[in-house]
Amino acid sequence: MSLLNDLVFIKVKLYEQMPERTGEVRDVSEEKRPGVKELQEKVVRYFCDKPSNFPIGRPYNCCESVLLTLAEYLGIDSELIPKIGTAIGAGVSLNGLLCGSISGVAMALGIEYGRSTREESPEPVWTLMDEYVAAFKERFGHVNCRQLTGLNLKTPEGLKEYFAKIHDFECTERLKFAIDKGVDILSRKL
Repeated sequence: MSLLNDLVFIKVKLYEQMPERTGEVRDVSEEKRPGVKELQEKVVRYFCDKPSNFPIGRPYNCCESVLLTLAEYLGIDSELIPKIGTAIGAGVSLNGLLCGSISGVAMALGIEYGRSTREESPEPVWTLMDEYVAAFKERFGHVNCRQLTGLNLKTPEGLKEYFAKIHDFECTERLKFAIDKGVDILSRKL
């Protein structure tokens, strides 16, 4: 129940910080929105650009990168993004669970189409997310980070190999897919 309360709190905070609520005006009309290619380049930069204090500081993880990029597409500027995705990347804090790019899309769908009260049905969002997960699984074969990377990121060896051979290569393809399919779904009217 605490997780549900936390998620409702996050959605309320995001809603309160949306431009029309804060006075910030951001033009996100269709003609002003960035294109998919531009967004794909941006998500890769978020994900691959290492800070000067790497490895203490890290690039944005997969969930943060997707969420930052899709939030820009939606015209959302919130201090909660990327914070709400920090613990979720790399299969939930390097645990090899659900791919963070899937989680980032799920959060963006929730922000755009999620419910505000328990009386509303979550099924429209579930249907959209099911479509995304099915497409992801069809393209990449798995949805969990450990199966996608073949590595245990909780070990020093696994993390080293991940940054050397997977991070800037295979994972960026999943991020670009997340943006392409995420934008497709987010551009629909429910």
